[in-house]
Amino acid sequence: MKRITITILVAAMALGQFAVAQDKTKGKEKIYTPEQIEMLKAQKAAVKENREEFKSSLTDEQLAIMENKELSKRERREALRASFTDAQKAMMEANRSEIKALKDAFRATVTDEQKQLMKERRGKIKKRMENRNEQLKERRENIKERRKKKRG
Repeated sequence: MKRITITILVAAMALGQFAVAQDKTKGKEKIYTPEQIEMLKAQKAAVKENREEFKSSLTDEQLAIMENKELSKRERREALRASFTDAQKAMMEANRSEIKALKDAFRATVTDEQKQLMKERRGKIKKRMENRNEQLKERRENIKERRKKKRG
């Protein structure tokens, strides 16, 4: 009798795990059409290509500014922007407008249902990040408390 009960219990647990796994795969449904995926890939490739092209146009002085660890990120960015040539500024503007056009073309293909799914996905991601941040905060506090106990 015990063996039958244990067997049924194990089978029920296995079936429950299978059902949970099925639910998780449903949540990862493809939101985009194959054409939209290709548009996103093209957009990503254009960004990467533009970045590489721009980086190759930087002078040694500009690279030195980027690598200067004595400046904060903001100070480096401001110093770098101040050193841009007109050609580099034009290249950046052209890159921005190209990416904006690609994004606008993509947005024009998105349906209301896709917008809703994307919004829900962003909400889930945001919630997950908030939970992770909370956990990190708690861990840091626990570490601080342990250090205080060791010192005191």
